[in-house]
Amino acid sequence: METTPRERESEHRDMAQANVLGSDDQQRGVSQEFRALCPLLVCPKCRSTELSNPVSGIEIICRECATHFPVFRCGNVHIPWMFPEPGNTRLEWKARYNGFLHSNSVDLARLRQSRGDRQCSSRGRRRISKLLQANEQYRKQVTDILAPLGLDQIDWPADATGMLQSKLPKNQGLLSYTNNIFRDWVWDNGENEALLDAIDSVLQSDTRSNIGSIITLGSGAGRLSYDMHRRYEPDMSVVLDHNPCLLQLSGQIIQGQEVSLYEFPIAPLNEASFAVLQNCRAPAPLVDRNFYYLLADALDPPVARESCDTIVTPWLIDIIAENLRTYIPRINQSLVEGGVWVNTGSLAFFHRDESWCYSEEEVLELVEANGFEILASERRTIPYLQSPHSAHGRIEEVLSFSAVKVHSVDAEDKKPYIPAWVLNTSRPVPSSTETEICSSNYLLKAQVLASVDGKRTINQIARMVARQYGLGLPETIHAVKHILIELWEETNGSQINNNF
Repeated sequence: METTPRERESEHRDMAQANVLGSDDQQRGVSQEFRALCPLLVCPKCRSTELSNPVSGIEIICRECATHFPVFRCGNVHIPWMFPEPGNTRLEWKARYNGFLHSNSVDLARLRQSRGDRQCSSRGRRRISKLLQANEQYRKQVTDILAPLGLDQIDWPADATGMLQSKLPKNQGLLSYTNNIFRDWVWDNGENEALLDAIDSVLQSDTRSNIGSIITLGSGAGRLSYDMHRRYEPDMSVVLDHNPCLLQLSGQIIQGQEVSLYEFPIAPLNEASFAVLQNCRAPAPLVDRNFYYLLADALDPPVARESCDTIVTPWLIDIIAENLRTYIPRINQSLVEGGVWVNTGSLAFFHRDESWCYSEEEVLELVEANGFEILASERRTIPYLQSPHSAHGRIEEVLSFSAVKVHSVDAEDKKPYIPAWVLNTSRPVPSSTETEICSSNYLLKAQVLASVDGKRTINQIARMVARQYGLGLPETIHAVKHILIELWEETNGSQINNNF
C-alpha cells in the first residue's frame, strides 16, 4: 500500500530522531534540559507558554496550537528547533545544504580541470591537488556536522509555497560565517579576549549583584557566550542562532570535542596556506548543566515576556533584515525590568532605505526611546578576522554599550522577510522606477544573449538590437560589449575565453 505524504514525513522524522536519541539516558537528558529551559520559552508560532516535552524527549509540543518542534542531539546535549514553521525552516536549510553540495561539486570539477592544464607547473599542480583533496574532505566534514539534523532524510513537498514564510535573507548562507569558527576556536590571536574586554568595560556600570540568566541572540560560533559564562558565572546561559551548522559545531566544541575543519583563507600567504586543516577546540570543556542551545530566530526569539535578566547582541543589530526601530522593543519585552541589554559590534547598516542606516548617536537615542537607560557606551579598536594564514585582515571600531530596562514598551510582530504581495498571489505587484529599469535591462540582455550563435560578431549583434529598439549604433555596441563582458566575468572569463 502506498504511503501518504504525512506518513512519509513521519517515517523520515522517526529516522532522523533515531539518529538523534539512542538511549533512555539521552531521552531523560532532554527532559531535564527542557525543564530548565521551560520557564524561558514560548511557542514561536502562537506565543503560548503551554509547552510540553513527551517522555520520548524527541520533540517539544505546543498544547495551544499543536505545533511539534523537533529536538536534535548535539554531542551530549540537545538543541530544540524553535521556529514558527519548523518543517518549512528545515526545508529552507535543506535547500541551502543542497546549494553547498552543488557549489562544492562545481569547485571540484573546476579544480580537476585546472590541474589538467598542460601549462600548469608541477608546483601549481601540487597546490591544486591539495585544494582538490581539501574540498573533498570539507564536503564530508560539513555533512558530518549536519548529520544529526537529518536534512537529507526529508522530502520536498508537492507545494513548496509555504517555505516562503520561512525564507531567510540571501546573505545568510549555511557557511557564511566559517571564518568566525576559526577566530573563536583556533587562531588564538587575541581577538576573543579583546571583545570580551570590551563587554567587560561597559558592564562595569551594571550594579546588579548577579548577572542572572544570559541569552545571546545571534551567538554565531559561540565563543563570546562561552567566555561570558566562564567569567560571570550566570544562573543560566542560552546561545541562540538560526544557523544549524554554526550551532551544531559550536555545541560540540564547547562540550570538549575536537572538530576538524578546513580553513580556506581569503588571501593565502604561501603554498601551505591555501587549505589549512584546523582542529577546533575550546580552551577547556564546559560541562555545566546550565549552558543551553536554541535553534531559533534572533529577530523574534521564542522567549517569554520579561523572562531574561541579560540579553547580549554581538555583531547583530546592523545586519538584521528589518528596521532597528522595530527590533529594539522586542529586546525590551524579553527582559525583566532592571534587566540589562549588552551590545557590541560595528554599525555597518546595509539597507537601501537610508533612514534605516543609523549613526551611533541615533542608535543610542533609539535605545533610550524604547524603555532603556544607557549605562555605558564605548568605542574600542579591536582586530577582526585576522587569520595567521591570510594576508587579509581587518581592524574594527566596535561600539559596545550596556543599557538597563527602566520600563516596558509595545512591540510590533515580526513580518516575514518576503513581502506580502509574494506570499499572497492575489495582491498586486507594486510598480517602481527600479522595476522599470530592471525590466529594460533584462529585455536588452535577453535579446543580446539570444543573438549569440557562435557566428555573429558584436557589430552584427548590435545592428540587430539597434534596429529592434530604435537605438543608435555606437551606444548599442557599447551596451552589447558591457553585457558580454559581464557574462564573461560571471562565468570566470579565462575558462570561456576560447568561446568568444
